[in-house]
Amino acid sequence: MTEGDAVFRVLVVDDEEDIAGELKNMLEEELNDVGSISIETEQDFGEAELILAREQIDLVVLDVRDSSQGQGIVPGLERRGRDLYDRIAKTRWVPVIFCTNVPGQVQDLEAPPLVQVVTKHRLDEVLEAVRIGLQSGVPSLTRRLGDLVDREIRDFLRDVIAPNWPDMAEADQQQIAPLLVHRLAAWLKENAIRELDGALVGADGAVVGHSSAARTYLKPPVTLHLTAADLLRDPEGSWWLVLTPACDLYEDPPVPQPVRPLRKAKAEYVRVAKAGPLFESALVAKWREDGTNRNRDALLRVFRTDDNRFQLLPQYLDIPHLLLDRENVKSVPLAEARSWDRVATLDSPFAEAALTAHSHAVGRIGTPDLVFEQLKVELGLVKAKKQVPPARAAGREDVLQE
Repeated sequence: MTEGDAVFRVLVVDDEEDIAGELKNMLEEELNDVGSISIETEQDFGEAELILAREQIDLVVLDVRDSSQGQGIVPGLERRGRDLYDRIAKTRWVPVIFCTNVPGQVQDLEAPPLVQVVTKHRLDEVLEAVRIGLQSGVPSLTRRLGDLVDREIRDFLRDVIAPNWPDMAEADQQQIAPLLVHRLAAWLKENAIRELDGALVGADGAVVGHSSAARTYLKPPVTLHLTAADLLRDPEGSWWLVLTPACDLYEDPPVPQPVRPLRKAKAEYVRVAKAGPLFESALVAKWREDGTNRNRDALLRVFRTDDNRFQLLPQYLDIPHLLLDRENVKSVPLAEARSWDRVATLDSPFAEAALTAHSHAVGRIGTPDLVFEQLKVELGLVKAKKQVPPARAAGREDVLQE
């Protein structure tokens, strides 16, 4: 819940006061169906930036050109709205509706429904864009996620850091920040989905999904460099999973004037396993062509969690159901693998499971089949098979009878 009784706070930034006022009145009158809304206006771009930095705003309607400092085209003022958007994105990102007479200046930023571009004076388009942005669920989710993070940091400092500070003060102070980050990440992963679920249901009627597919992937990837369990797509559209250990691929991000030499990847080649759309696989094709028990059993194998060759990766967003084949592997130069599209990274523990299964597949020694049928009989697990007496003479029918 935001300040007062408002569920959503919308900031209209336009240097023309009459247009800002007209937008405010229209949004207040026409958006009652999406909940209680507080509409604020600001003509000064600098003051708008301060408001966004210190207050919780859910959506911004933003002009691009600032004409408040003179007539005609003034150098730098044509980009005031775009520059403000860049600063918003670095400070506190919120959905933005560019409302402008120069849409071409921000058209490349458009990413509906969270970044939209509409032409000024087409108020019906502005109204619909704001409605879509608010109903996307992102404003509510962003607000509540921020509250959760703030609360967890506060509780950690109060319940862990403060009582144990005498001991921690003797330790390396540089380790406190990593301790806080790792604890925060672990807490969010275990608890945030449940808490956000309840908060959104109670406030806005929205529900955060508990999709197992969403928990499988980090999409887009978190690391800046190629890493183990990255899901890649090559220029031909084929899917591949990186099997090379993360420690061989790690690189320090480039920084100006590093205090020590930056670490470079140790691997020259990257080991990748082929993954393809499940419904286009040979196993599915054979089952559909000839539905025998043999083909059925072969296809059911991909659903097992203890199979070292095949692994099924779930569909998520633009990732289809993929069948990973650890026997179909190859090594490609690191530079080539870096040029491929990094679609996602398998999250823990799915990444570790995939790499461990690959290790078992290529590192197992294997044992011959041992027959323990007699031992099963002695334990009473199975009955002894009835013996058929050998034929006493060729061509006699009586010896073929049991």
